[in-house]
Amino acid sequence: MKKIMLLSLLVAGTPAFAEGLYQYDGYFGGSYNLLTQETGGDDIEPTALQFRMGAQINPYVAVEGRLGHGINDDEVNGLTIDPEWLLGAYLKVGLDKNQPVAPYLLLGHSTAIAEISTPFGSEDRTASDPSFGAGVEINLNQDTALTAEWVQLDDDDGFDLTSINIGFLQRF
Repeated sequence: MKKIMLLSLLVAGTPAFAEGLYQYDGYFGGSYNLLTQETGGDDIEPTALQFRMGAQINPYVAVEGRLGHGINDDEVNGLTIDPEWLLGAYLKVGLDKNQPVAPYLLLGHSTAIAEISTPFGSEDRTASDPSFGAGVEINLNQDTALTAEWVQLDDDDGFDLTSINIGFLQRF
């Protein structure tokens, strides 16, 4: 009898739980990324395109995953960097997304995989580090926004990898 009552309560409570679960706003978007790799001399600036997908947990906090791929390499003094993959997971904290302009902070972890070429050969390198950044959403309407941000992807003692991203997002 106790099992039947417990099962009945579980079934009766499922719609309320599911309603709370699906009240989060999901979103997806894309961005053009201008990467800057410090080399100790001249900076190398390849580019990438990145896809993002996230969920707005409440008006001030979201979680977000990103996947990007390099589109152009850059070369300085015989050293070429060709970004292959960019991966990231972030906690995004900011002002209410219903404001016309909503600044935010990012905190998470990033991994960048690139082909590094010199006159003596090439190899794939992976940089993986805690990441942070800041950005702004310019809301065109309730569902669509333009974004601009700066992100520190890798902090490697004088060889920092940063990115300036310009993009959009679509809420659903």
